Amino acid sequence: MVVDTTYYDALGVPPTATLLEIKKAYRKLAITTHPDKNPDDETAHSRFQAIGEAYQVLSDETLRKQYDKFGKDKAVPGGGFEDPAELFSMIFGGEAFVDWIGEISLMKDLTKTMNITMQQMEEDEELAKETDAKLNVKDPAKPQSGETTITTAPGATVAEDDEAKKEGTAGASEAASGTSTPRRNWGQQAIMDKSEEEARMQAEGLSPEEKELRKKEKKKGLSKEQREQLAAFELERKKQREERVNTLARKLVDRLSVWTETDKGPDVTAAFQEKIRLEVENLKMESFGLEILHAIGSTYNSKGTSFLKSQKFLGISGFFSRLKDKGNLARETWTTISTALDAQMTMEEMAKLEEKGGEDWTDEKKAEYEKKVTGKILAAAWRGSKFEIQSVLREVCDQILNDKAIRLEKRVERAQALVIIGKYFQQVCS
Repeated sequence: MVVDTTYYDALGVPPTATLLEIKKAYRKLAITTHPDKNPDDETAHSRFQAIGEAYQVLSDETLRKQYDKFGKDKAVPGGGFEDPAELFSMIFGGEAFVDWIGEISLMKDLTKTMNITMQQMEEDEELAKETDAKLNVKDPAKPQSGETTITTAPGATVAEDDEAKKEGTAGASEAASGTSTPRRNWGQQAIMDKSEEEARMQAEGLSPEEKELRKKEKKKGLSKEQREQLAAFELERKKQREERVNTLARKLVDRLSVWTETDKGPDVTAAFQEKIRLEVENLKMESFGLEILHAIGSTYNSKGTSFLKSQKFLGISGFFSRLKDKGNLARETWTTISTALDAQMTMEEMAKLEEKGGEDWTDEKKAEYEKKVTGKILAAAWRGSKFEIQSVLREVCDQILNDKAIRLEKRVERAQALVIIGKYFQQVCS
């Protein structure tokens, strides 16, 4: 009997729900109630938070027991309830940079992809536990001693010791009489000639055709449903990316128009630079503010300069400028991947040392590795975020500079304004 069913009601599951049922309910509700899916619903965010809070408690065995026994007040995680996407956004820029770079989607995309790819593994683990529990049920008719009872005639029994069983006397007596009490529990007898995977599929109640399909999908790594979910997510992500680029492009045009829609005289240019300076003073105080400003500045300066050079005689200098940009992109890609791999290797190294233990694995050593791992994870997260920021801004710049519906002269002015902002951002961060 549970004292509070609020969290169960939030997920729409009974207090007797298994971990698998809780996970499935959370995934379904997280998709349908996400604020991005309900932009006109003012209660969407609070409902989404309530669902996340319920899942954090009910998916943790210890917290769930405390909640069932004492209620919500005694079932709070040690570090409080976390919102990974919100935490990630606060670490890299926060709300102050939204009009410049949009919302960083790296954490959200990784979480969604992980949930899809790990779904089958989690369900298999849960099914394995349920199957193992079934297979451990003993036949009540099995004798408690180490003896085997063989019927030779109505009312007569012969007790044989373990050594006799090993020599196969049970089989001979069974052939003579035709009856025998089972020596194995029913689960062992049922899967005697089956693999563990086949046993699980049998417990799941799959038909032969479904079993074959499951085996084929296992070989491919991802199930058909997972591939469809990933494909749908990729389309959704692409759509969100396009909307993000379009929004940032409109905002950037408005920002540049303060200079491009004037006579661009010395006084106007000075006022434009002063406006940028005041914005920078606020932005650089944000978490990773200087790093983000440098990422924005280098992209603006590179794109603006490349476009201006392409308008010169034959556009040769513009060609080499674009070639240089591609080289920088390749280098950034490699650096991002290398940083992520370095963080992963350090985490694996720490896990091995912790598993090994011993006298060398002291609290000081553990604290040292935790600090090292945290630093490398943060570095990898920043590299990934920087890569995302610059790739989005490159698309934004391409959109406002290559829009054929706009006069070339106006696009040249936009490129000049980008260079003004970009150089100032880089100067502040140097």
